[in-house]
Order: sequence, then structure tokens, then C-alpha cells
Amino acid sequence: MRRLLSLFLVLSAISCASKMKLRGEAVQQFTPLHNNDAVVVIEEYKKIPDSIPTKTIGEFHLKDGGLTVDCSYEHVLDLAKNEARKFGGNAIKITEHKLPNALSTCHQLKFKILKMDDIFPFQEMLIWSSEHSLDWKYFKGAPKIERPSFLCATLNVDYKNYKIGGKGSIEVLPIIVLNCSYIQPQYQNQHQLEYNQLKFDLLELYARKMRKAFNEANIDSQMKWQKFAEKIYNDIFNDFETEIYYLETETNFGLEYTETLRWKYRLKEELAETASLSTDSI
Repeated sequence: MRRLLSLFLVLSAISCASKMKLRGEAVQQFTPLHNNDAVVVIEEYKKIPDSIPTKTIGEFHLKDGGLTVDCSYEHVLDLAKNEARKFGGNAIKITEHKLPNALSTCHQLKFKILKMDDIFPFQEMLIWSSEHSLDWKYFKGAPKIERPSFLCATLNVDYKNYKIGGKGSIEVLPIIVLNCSYIQPQYQNQHQLEYNQLKFDLLELYARKMRKAFNEANIDSQMKWQKFAEKIYNDIFNDFETEIYYLETETNFGLEYTETLRWKYRLKEELAETASLSTDSI
């Protein structure tokens, strides 16, 4: 399992703040996507195969709005992805990436929002969703000898939508990284797939626990985020890793199916009890 916590904040004594400016318009649109639906990023140097039918929704430009608080590459991509979801797009094709320089500390992008029939060749991550179960195709990593399979999972926690001196919001996403998730070919069966789905569902349960902890701590400012976020994250992620240890040992890495079923039944109940904090509802 991996840890991924976005704790970096750009602070300033300036009492006002702006945000990235978005320019462009959609020439067509489709049914909006959910926040946990995948949107892939296709970098400048990559080409889309002619064999994948693709519709262009529109061309856009994200640039520094002046006094922008957070314009790291990850945040700018996040803004672009959210814009794509609004128009039903499932891909971002970057056409120009302007790096930070002496005039601006921001990453700035020109990009196309696309609707592709197949985003899988470009997909690097998968966000948990009750509507999308795991499939062996998501295990893109080279198999290792240590264990039958490995789910490369993490909780991505970010403090978003804040302004200097104002309030923000915390986003907790349970994700798997496809390129480091693997399956040994001889174990590619339904029981092992259920075992890995169980791990993904367990990650979702702890994402819900983390959302609850952040809500109860009332972290709605930069100061509170900096003071408390890392401790909350580490405590809950430690509990998650402990649960993973017991899951792996009691099920013998998914090879003892009776034990896997026992865990599956228990987890189903806990997910039902915490449904109001589901990633589906963010």
C-alpha cells in the first residue's frame, strides 16, 4: 500500500486571492460524469490511435489568474478533469504545458476535452466506485514472485478550493495505481479477484473513516490543515495497514477462500453502516 497526502500549501501575507482562469467553450457535450469516474490525461508527446473513436468536446486554456493560491501541476490537472466531467468528457489531451517561470509560479495548460470510446490504454489510476468492480485488466504491473497478486492502493487526501484567509474543503479519494498492481498468471481466477476487490472495498471503508475524522476535527482553514491533517491521516492509514496485514495473513493472500468470504461478509455490513460517507456521494 502507498501513502499519498497533499500537505503542501502556498502561503502569503496578501489578504485576497484569485484562482486559475479558464478560457474556452464546448462545441458539444454529453451526460456529466460523477466525481469518481475516470478521466485520463494524455500528455503532449502521446498520440491517440486512429483505432479509438474520439469526439472533441472543446478546446480550453487554464492560466494564472493572478495571486493564484495553488497552481501545482496536480491541481491544474484536477481542475481540467473536473471541467471535463461537467461536459461528459473522459479524457484531457494536453496541447501545451507552460512550466512555472519568473513571471508566474503556475503550471498553465492548453488542452482539449475529449469523449473517447476507450480510455483504458491511457488509464493510470482507478477511483473506487460501487458501480465499477475490479477487473484483471486493471493489473498492469509486471508480476512479482513475492505474492500471488498485489493491489497498489492509496488514499489521496487533498485540501482544495481554499483562498488565503478563507475556508477550503478536504477531498479523500481511495485509488489504485494500475502500473504497480499485478497478478501472477497462474492465480488469475475469480477467487483472487474477489480477494483484491475486498482490499479495494477495505480502502473505501477507511476513506469513509478518514472523511468522518476530518469532519469531526472541523478542518476548514489552512492553519488547521497544517496542524492536524498529517496526524489524522497517519493514524487512520496505520489502522488500514494493520487491517490489511490481518486480511493477508488470515486469508493467506486470498488463497483460503473460506476466510475471504468471512471478511467479505463483515465488510459488506460495515460499508452499509457508513453509506452516507461513500465516495459515490462526493
